[in-house]
Formats: sequence, structure tokens, C-alpha cells
Amino acid sequence: MKLERESFKVIREKYTKIGKGQVRLTQSTLIFAAAIQANTKTYTFPVLETDNASTAKPYEIRLNMNDEFISYEVGYYVVSIARDLDDNVFGYSWWTYAPYELALTAANLLGAWDGKMSIDINNIKRLEKWDLKKHNFVPRTQLKSSFVGSTFATQPSIDFRSDGVATMQPMLTLSGAKKNNINITLSNSVSGAISLLQTLPDGQALFNDFKDLALLFRGMLAQNAAKFQS
Repeated sequence: MKLERESFKVIREKYTKIGKGQVRLTQSTLIFAAAIQANTKTYTFPVLETDNASTAKPYEIRLNMNDEFISYEVGYYVVSIARDLDDNVFGYSWWTYAPYELALTAANLLGAWDGKMSIDINNIKRLEKWDLKKHNFVPRTQLKSSFVGSTFATQPSIDFRSDGVATMQPMLTLSGAKKNNINITLSNSVSGAISLLQTLPDGQALFNDFKDLALLFRGMLAQNAAKFQS
């Protein structure tokens, strides 16, 4: 909570200095996603709700064009769709590592954390050479392979409040009134067709189809604070 309190104080002072001391600040989150594509090393993440370049994923939280968002933490994940044999979808799983304890094909995901992120705002580079490896967290307990005994964990021990998350200092402001360009560049491309089968204790089959790369920003949302040029 110390980070949140100190960040709130700094952000409030910033808006007071520019005559927006009454702006409504709320602790909030933004989530942006890009679909994994074979033979692709560079990904761009849509930021605004009005961005029609790609349809927003159900779990995405994009920025309203009237607001500003000041980020003090950023997370990075690989996202899969969890389903059964009949293609009934249960939800989304977020991964901080490549779970090749299930199958060798998952090792193709290792490259997702070998790269860097950059953020340009109105064509000015505000962040560059942010290494993605700092988000690569391998939990102490992992998935149970169908080839081993039940003493192994059936789920990885990931705490999404902290695992895969890094502090962003100095803080970075995304504005609905500006052009926000968020990119990651990987050293090697990630396979676009990875599906892992996990046999559950009740004998049922659970598939995870790896689909997206996701960025999560935590910070303060400044409602109606975006300033458009006249």
C-alpha cells in the first residue's frame, strides 16, 4: 500500500500544479492484448476504447478517450483459453512462465519473455528497452503432468497481485487525447498454435489454447482529465 499512497500524493500534486486539483482520481487497471501470431516478433497493443484496429478481448480494459491513466506498475502475461473436449470455454488463464512440465510444445512459449517493450506518446519515446524477462516468474509449485503421481500441484502457485508485475518508476501517463503506441519486440517468434492437455484428478481433460500476449497496467485513473488540442 505504500507505493499506492506515495503515487497518489505525487499524482494529486501534479494535477494541482496544472490547475486540475479537483480531478477525480481512482485506483484502477488497464489491460491490453495482442493475438499471438506465428513468425511475428513485433506486437502493437491497442490502448483506446475507440481503437477499431482489433476487437477488444473480453478481459481487456482499454482507456476512454476522455481520461488519463498514470501507471505505477506493469505486468506482462501469456493468456490461454481453458476449454473441455466439447469446446465449452471456462475462462482465461494467465501465465508467467512456459508450462513445459505438461508437454515439450509449451517450450515454444519461452520466447515470449525474451524481448523488450517501448512506449511512444505523441511520437515521443517515453519508455524504451524495458526487458520482458523481469516478468518471467516460474512458480515453486507447477501443473501436474498426466504422467506423474498426484503429489504434484494441479495448479501453479501464482499470485497475480505481484507475480509477473514490476514497479514502473518514474510513472508513465497514457492519455485518451494523445497517440499512445505500445510495442513489444521479441528475440524469437512464438508459435501461434499451442494447445496443452491436462488430465485432472477426476479424469476429465482440460485444454489450454494459448492465444494472446497481455499487458496489465495498474495505477490511477484521472477521469475527464484528457486535454485535446484546439
